[in-house]
Amino acid sequence: MPSKVSVSSVSYDEPSTGVNDVSNSSSCPSCQVQVPPEVDRQNMQISDGSTRDESKCSQCGILILKIATGLLSGVLLGIALEKSRVFDPKSVRNQMVFESFAMLKMFLSAVAAGQIVMSIISVIPRTKQFFERAAEQFVACFVQKGILSTVLGSFIFGVGMSLCGACPAMVFAQIGSVVPNAVFSLIGGLFGALTYGLVAPYIEKTTKPKKPLAVHQVYKKFNLPYIALALPMAVFLVGGVAVLEWLWPMSKDLVNLNIEISSDKNFMQQIAWPPYAAGVLVGLCQIPVVLVLCDTLGGSSCYATIVSQWVVTERLQKLFPYLARCRGGMGNWWQVFLVIGVTGGAVLSAGLSSSIGSIEGVSVPDAVIGGVLMLWGSRFASGCTSGHGISGMGLFAWLSLLAVPSIFAGGISTAFLMKLTGVKDNFVTYTGAV
Repeated sequence: MPSKVSVSSVSYDEPSTGVNDVSNSSSCPSCQVQVPPEVDRQNMQISDGSTRDESKCSQCGILILKIATGLLSGVLLGIALEKSRVFDPKSVRNQMVFESFAMLKMFLSAVAAGQIVMSIISVIPRTKQFFERAAEQFVACFVQKGILSTVLGSFIFGVGMSLCGACPAMVFAQIGSVVPNAVFSLIGGLFGALTYGLVAPYIEKTTKPKKPLAVHQVYKKFNLPYIALALPMAVFLVGGVAVLEWLWPMSKDLVNLNIEISSDKNFMQQIAWPPYAAGVLVGLCQIPVVLVLCDTLGGSSCYATIVSQWVVTERLQKLFPYLARCRGGMGNWWQVFLVIGVTGGAVLSAGLSSSIGSIEGVSVPDAVIGGVLMLWGSRFASGCTSGHGISGMGLFAWLSLLAVPSIFAGGISTAFLMKLTGVKDNFVTYTGAV
């Protein structure tokens, strides 16, 4: 158990001792900043702002609520990813060479919807504290990060994303939808998270900025209420999505993916939804994550949590402090439950539309190498398309505003190189195909 940690001014001391800490402590999901039980009890507050009794029964109830929130949010995210078709590796690569815009429409819609709901949460007296804690938790992940690690890590992430045709959370939607070789993207991601964790102390020591940012969010820098910037930006993004839909309607993307919409099926049986509708659903997922978990959407740190479970002894925890900080605490584990829900949501969505196993995947080398680079980049930059993109942009984090264009720069350059060499459209129809 850590001896001293402050959420507002983070310090690093002893790492978590393991899985038994799941119900007693939490941590920043990207940087694994450990939070002591007395602070985590604040995160366990319910909507009336009061803390439940200290009894084991109530603590179990709170833990179950948090697990259920992670699972439910994941199911909704999995449905959105599957119905929008952005989980299709073709959609990812086509977006990067501007032959599709479904992914961009969904992404911008998710950011806008998230900003709207967080704006509402930030001004309601009984929920304002939850927004403030979630925002504080998010930027706490950047205490060891600067421009170099953010830009370079995000670029590497984008390269991996184009290779494996997925982002960290999307991999689990692909597994649920039985996309060929998605399991190899997962294996590559887990290996990337493990190897980064082994050398993380050296990397963070050499790339830590000499003068870290004093204020990490734009609205705080200018002493403005969050809603004063969030709502105008949300309106701007909605307008941008409308223009994209006018210039490049959804029907074009459906033709490219050989998808036909049937008028005699209900919305859950449809194989595809408008990407902006799925984006709104993703943005709405911020509501339970902020109010119950006092956090924001993210998906990449679950890989580090999974591969850190072998760091069980005190000696190992001292040798690998990054992995030790990933191992315990609901602040780490809720994302594991989130991606379990994503897998289930994708199974449900694809099953209802009878489209399980209908998507082509990338080759084994692309999946493994892409998975490794994707997780290395996300851990180096402390965020992915969900963390830096949907949540970080939505919270006006300076480093996230640098990360998102860097992700697309890496993805676009890689996809165009793949197109130039004639391998962009090389997809496979069964797992194991190279």
